[in-house]
Amino acid sequence: MMLDCLAFHALHTLQLAVNEGLLAQRSVADAVAVGRKVVGHFKHSTLSYSRLEDIQLQLNQPIKRLQQDVKTRWNSTFCTLQSLTEQKRALGIFGSEHELPDSLGLNQWNLLEKPVTILTPFEELTRQVSSSDASASDVIPAITVLQRLLSKEADEEPGINTMKRTLLTAVQKRFADVEQIQLFSTATLLDPRYKDRFFSSSSTAENAKEKVMQELQKISGRDRPTGE
Repeated sequence: MMLDCLAFHALHTLQLAVNEGLLAQRSVADAVAVGRKVVGHFKHSTLSYSRLEDIQLQLNQPIKRLQQDVKTRWNSTFCTLQSLTEQKRALGIFGSEHELPDSLGLNQWNLLEKPVTILTPFEELTRQVSSSDASASDVIPAITVLQRLLSKEADEEPGINTMKRTLLTAVQKRFADVEQIQLFSTATLLDPRYKDRFFSSSSTAENAKEKVMQELQKISGRDRPTGE
């Protein structure tokens, strides 16, 4: 039960970080809103969906339905953006033939495509933490890897690097105390895959080791026969 609660805490914190670091940006939020309208149109029109599927076949693309998101689950928004960008060509052809409630301009398409690239590791973390075989030891390493990826500014468009920096700030803020949660730190330290390699500093790793030693001493004391 405690692991379930902490996993939920990690997922909720991730939701806040993504919302604050990316989806709250006005330009991105506006593009996502238009994307939702486009998806909503097809969700409420069987004829439109049928024609979209015909176009997908003509383009030799697999037939896929657009994904409706749930605003309280950031990864469902990720799936919506991913499905829209996958069907960009098909939607463009459909839009040239039929009127849509709203349409995405070139700049807005870019604003949908960039987050899909940036948020893919976040989506992987969400699936990992929420899976049936999730382990408490996975949380700290996953957050550390996320921060390393966001800190790495490759030869990418300035807009992507700006989004990454904004997300990094949000992740650092929201997960500032993750290594202080004893279940996470102890599980990470004792996992032979991770040990102390994914702590943010040597001091936090040492604190985790001290807590483990304290717990071992308590257990040793309880197991010691009376009178010793």
